[in-house]
Amino acid sequence: MPTLLASVIVSAVLLSACATASVNAPLRSQDPSRFTYTRIYCTPDTETHFENVTVQLSKTNVAPPASPLYAGGNRPVSSVLFVGGDPNWGTHDLKNRLNHPAPAAQFVVVLAGIFSVTTTDGDTRRFSAGDVVRVEDTAPCKGHITVVGDKPGLLMFAR
Repeated sequence: MPTLLASVIVSAVLLSACATASVNAPLRSQDPSRFTYTRIYCTPDTETHFENVTVQLSKTNVAPPASPLYAGGNRPVSSVLFVGGDPNWGTHDLKNRLNHPAPAAQFVVVLAGIFSVTTTDGDTRRFSAGDVVRVEDTAPCKGHITVVGDKPGLLMFAR
């Protein structure tokens, strides 16, 4: 039951995130049958990179007797964690090039604030409310650097 509840919470947040406009917005067009998120992954040389991943969604009875909705990409989730960051958190790490691997493969949903993430290949992307990121750069990968913008930020981690 806890896994089902966590999956429902994550699904609701992911679906609500689609309605929020952003630079990396999951719903780039008005087509609700496609969902795009950013993936941070590790290559065999332990370097990290970004890639966009698009998931095809199909009409499904998600919450009968309500009308069908587009759904897909179902993954089991065992825990959800909410994390708040102070303004400019991570700036010291960026200045000193202190990368850190993710503690586990997980989805990260930005709930509030702006976050800049830099991978070891030097690419930086900004994420804001509504953006979804799949973080897979776990040890022994070198990791990435995250910096919170000039206002507090709030994230939801689902693993």
